[in-house]
Amino acid sequence: MRSEEWWAARHARLVKNEESFREYNNRRLEREPVDADDDEELIPFVCECGNFECVQALLATADAFTEAHSAPDRFMVIPGHVFEDIERVVSTRDGYQVVEKFDMDVDAEWAREATG
Repeated sequence: MRSEEWWAARHARLVKNEESFREYNNRRLEREPVDADDDEELIPFVCECGNFECVQALLATADAFTEAHSAPDRFMVIPGHVFEDIERVVSTRDGYQVVEKFDMDVDAEWAREATG
């Protein structure tokens, strides 16, 4: 079994990567000629998963993007890009999923046990 420090470092690394992609997507949305509540125009966003090599795109409206990021610990990822030891799927949409990070103090032990 890996140490608590290893799990904390892994979690921090993945979250930092996801936050970087989220910041990129926020800048992307700011440059789009649509309102933040537009629910018609599809916009290409980069997957916000923790994989450092992933640069796949997903399509979502500005409204869906804003809704998905209604909490600071939520991110949009392509299906199959979920790191089940640090996050859970909170909703599935057409072409992407919204994931929420586990509270490291409350959920991390359960996640480690569930993923071996």
